[in-house]
Amino acid sequence: MLDLSYFQNSGNVNTQTFTNAGSWVTWVKPRGAKSVNIMCIGSGAGGGGGAARLNTATRGAGGAGGGGGLVKAQFQASILPDTLYIYTGVGGTPGLGGVSGSQSNGGNGQSSYVCITPDTSSISNVVVTSGALSARGGVSGSDTASGTGGAGETVATTANSVFLNLGTFLAAAGALGANANTSTTTTPTSILFSAAGGAGAGGAGGVVNGLGPFPTLTAGTSGISGTNGNNGIILYKPVLGFMGGSGGGSVTTSNVGNAGNGGNGAYGCGGGGGGTAYSGLSGAGGRGGDGIIIITTSF
Repeated sequence: MLDLSYFQNSGNVNTQTFTNAGSWVTWVKPRGAKSVNIMCIGSGAGGGGGAARLNTATRGAGGAGGGGGLVKAQFQASILPDTLYIYTGVGGTPGLGGVSGSQSNGGNGQSSYVCITPDTSSISNVVVTSGALSARGGVSGSDTASGTGGAGETVATTANSVFLNLGTFLAAAGALGANANTSTTTTPTSILFSAAGGAGAGGAGGVVNGLGPFPTLTAGTSGISGTNGNNGIILYKPVLGFMGGSGGGSVTTSNVGNAGNGGNGAYGCGGGGGGTAYSGLSGAGGRGGDGIIIITTSF
């Protein structure tokens, strides 16, 4: 459960947080509302699984999943219906690791929605959506190549929601997942949202490097067995931010242990890529973080 207790409700502000991934719930406009601010974040995609290749060092790790997009919109309360329907995207499934040939790509993320009816088939129903095309899963490693990172959710425009023409909004695309063997640096957007998945590597996993208030997430280490990458975190102060998972560590050549899994992404973030194995089991990718929507009403 996301702790947003520092967003204080008072006589002038009401804040509601929605993390109901995969189902529709309702928001009811509070009596006396003057303006409504909506922060809508899509889910992250899963990281790709690493490869295991018996008796050869030619094997690739998994790429990280892409991050969800973000829209922050403000409306006069009078133009919104009294009831809105909220859907937050389900995080992408982790790519499989395991024995040689069983590895798979990470699952794609989903867009998150605020609608006037629980139906996304028409843009006239959509008040806010997190993006146009949801985050893409990280590509798994293979016997001969490393996996690539998945694309982030593409940026939302008024072509995805006619309601955005009735207010003011700021939209940002999701972060690109890192390729295997590659670390990544957290890059907050202008609204202080961060989403970046680390990647598994032929040695140690990819690190999620911190920037500003964001800490660095170390990755899985390599050796006789690889260790798991770290799960992404939620930063509460001094800003609200989210980070993707780091990469799983790989097994060094000729060792028989199992590789590490990629870390799971926090809300809206990609999962890290899985590490590679030699004759043991390769690592799975990390799960993509679910979407999240925060609605703040001013009186």
